[in-house]
Amino acid sequence: MRFIEDLRDIHTGEDIWVLGAGPSMDEYPTDFFEDKICIGVNWVFSAFMDMGEGVEKFSSRAFYSVHEHRSVPDWIAKHNPKFLKQCFFLLPPSRRPGMAWWRDYNPDPYYMRWGLRGKAAVSATDQDFMDTAKCLVSDRIDCEYVCRGTTLHWAIQAAVVLGATKIYIAGALGLKGYMLSHGSYYRQIAPHKYEHPHWREGTKSLARAFKPYGVKIVEYRYDSGEQQL
Repeated sequence: MRFIEDLRDIHTGEDIWVLGAGPSMDEYPTDFFEDKICIGVNWVFSAFMDMGEGVEKFSSRAFYSVHEHRSVPDWIAKHNPKFLKQCFFLLPPSRRPGMAWWRDYNPDPYYMRWGLRGKAAVSATDQDFMDTAKCLVSDRIDCEYVCRGTTLHWAIQAAVVLGATKIYIAGALGLKGYMLSHGSYYRQIAPHKYEHPHWREGTKSLARAFKPYGVKIVEYRYDSGEQQL
């Protein structure tokens, strides 16, 4: 089994873009991310992976993908197992129904120790985020990764481990719906119109937690550029 800490500082001092699955992602042209290091969540990778559909996809300098629920890892393992080398799966202390589990995949994915917090194990407090930030910047290999209701928070923490000193967040404005262009699989599997404003509060909390350690987390909007959280 491999852990994300095996990749610590592989992108030291570089900017990393963390990509959510919101509809604002549809505004970006396909070449916008081609010189950028990106970490996507859930099905965002489907807008970057050419699988012969004849659809123009995003490109990037490097792309990683973070997952908790097993439906997406199972799909990747079946349809594009080589991509598992670029995946980070959350690893709970023991097998949880519906979640990825290390014994079910080949040795290629990297794992992040899932720190179960509060309701449904995804209700991290501000203090939880501060504790995780302190652990991650100390170069320890036993840190727990926590979130407040969204895989995006785990992806932000992954970016820190990879060495980012500035993290841009795109496609996570808290709007209803999902990205549908660039061959996104959300068009097929997620027609829902979810809206989760509490996710943004958790993202702001993470930004505050990492700020004392020299890691800047900002939001990016295609129409107006960099925004403070």
